[in-house]
This record gives sequence, structure tokens and C-alpha cells, in this order.
Amino acid sequence: MSWPIQHFHYVPGSSSIIEMMPGALKAMTQCAGVKPGENVVIACDTNKLRLAEVLAAAAYAVGGVPTITMFTPTGAHGAQVPDPVVGACARADVFFLPTSWSMTHTDARIAASESGARGATMCEVTEDCLAAGGILADFEAADRLARKIGAVLEKTDTIRMTSPSGTDLTGKVTKRPIQYETGLFRNPGEFGALPNSELNISPIEGSTEGVIVGNVRLMGFGILREEPITIEVKNGEVSKAWGGAAADYLNTTLASFNDRSAYNLAEFAVGLNPKARSYATNLEDLGRLGFGHHGIGSNYAIGGNVKAPCHIDVIYTDATLELDGKTVLERGELRV
Repeated sequence: MSWPIQHFHYVPGSSSIIEMMPGALKAMTQCAGVKPGENVVIACDTNKLRLAEVLAAAAYAVGGVPTITMFTPTGAHGAQVPDPVVGACARADVFFLPTSWSMTHTDARIAASESGARGATMCEVTEDCLAAGGILADFEAADRLARKIGAVLEKTDTIRMTSPSGTDLTGKVTKRPIQYETGLFRNPGEFGALPNSELNISPIEGSTEGVIVGNVRLMGFGILREEPITIEVKNGEVSKAWGGAAADYLNTTLASFNDRSAYNLAEFAVGLNPKARSYATNLEDLGRLGFGHHGIGSNYAIGGNVKAPCHIDVIYTDATLELDGKTVLERGELRV
């Protein structure tokens, strides 16, 4: 028989613990503000144990009480994890979730946040993510940028995102909550997705229309630099996708769930992190300043009403964000 657990994304050579520790300590201090005696739960899958061990060491170094819980990879972004993991996250003060597949849109992350825990998901994270690139950002500066955009977004009815490559997508966001996943999560219930830094919002179901042209990355598939994917959205759902192997992957994956909710257009998002590397890791592509992305599937974890069997992001360069017809962010430059 073949070994059933595989890395589906690029994995660089191992980083040493001494290389990873500065980033892990930054996660515990600037990002999470871990206090002595706090319970820090690190839930990882079997592909990410070394990262979990470094995060646990950093938590211990600042006085936290680390606990590692490990499970086999779930096989899909947004797929649910075993119930004991949900319980551990719900009883944490702080949580970190270094996994192959995203846990942002899962009961474990939501239970943790609803219980007052704060923390970060870290899907597809590689060991060098704690040593280079996005982790070097000033997350406080990224948060300030997000708050300026959010001040306009919270009063917005219609959101539109475009790009020179062909993305042109609109949706209604009236009274929808804004998610400040900026890299700071110091207060109860806050969360991020290190080393990502982004601002996102879930559009009202059924309201989204247009086209997405992804030329950076499709989560679960990989990099799109050589062959972009084009996704048509009608009445708030993905209606078709084309563009080679990536489109084949997306069409096959969504159909495999046999669940219409998987096609829901779940998210509008912009990156905030100028230190994030391009085409290096999933979370850095999601969070790179100037990049935009859209989620497909679940939105119940970010203010929507759809609990789908997946959440798949498609990412593109040179995004422009318009709010009620006014350009607010253009290719990473604030316009308000």
C-alpha cells in the first residue's frame, strides 16, 4: 500500500529551531500578547509537528502553558477536525493552528473564539514562514491600515474588486461584520492567520456577480503564475471555471462534495502585509499588500450564513477595492 498522508503544497528544506524561534516569539509577544500562566493550545496535523514544537517552546519561554494536540490531515480547506481538537481549542486562552488544510472555517476555530480564546490559524505554513517573509512585518502598521479601510467599509452597501488581469466582482455587504485578520489578536475572541495580514468581509448570499481571474494561487491546487484561472460568479455562486489544470481541479473538487453550498461566493478580501513573499506560501499570498482574494464555500465563520464542506481561496495581483463606487485601495495604495 502507499503512504496515505502527503504534502499537497511545496515544502522547502527544514529550518533549524534557532532560525524559527524569533518568528515564534514574535507570534507570542507582538501578535498574541501571551501572559504568564495562560493556556496555549497548538493544534497541528502530522505534517506540521516541528512547527508546533517551536511554537510550544516559544509559549513556554514567555511563561505560557503549552499543549500540543495532533491529528491526521483533514483533506480539504474548511473540513472539520476531530471533536477532541474542538474541545481543546475551546478551553484555551490562546491557540495556534499550524495545519496543512485551513481551520479558519471550522467548528474548532469558532468554538475557541466564542469561548473568548484568541489566536491564529496557520494553514499550509512552512517552517521558513517563522524565519523570513511575512512574519517580519509590522503587524501594528498593518492593523492601522485595516482600520482606515474598515471605517469606510462599515458604512458600505456595495463592494467591488477589480484587477488588470480581468477580475471584476461586485456584491452587497450592508451591515455585514468586518474581519480584521491583521496579525494582532491580543483581545478575547480575536483571531488571525499568521503570517497573513488581511481585511475581509462576507457578501450577502446571492448578491455577488462577476468574474474572478486568479493569477497567483488557488488554495489546494497551487500557484497560477503560468496559467491563470477564470471563475464566473452568478447569483452569489460559482457558475463555471475555466483555465487548464487549476479549473479542472476546482470543478472536480466542488462537484465531489455533492453539496450546493460549496459553490457559494463567500468572501472579498485584501492583503495588508508588505513583507509577505509572492508565490512562496499560501498565507503570504493571501496577505500580501496589493493582492486580493475571494473565498468559495463556507462563510459562517466570517459573518455569513453558509456552512459548506470547504473554503477555497483564489488569489490575484494588483487588486483595486471600490466601496460604493469610491476607490479606497488601489494596488496596495490607500486612496482615502
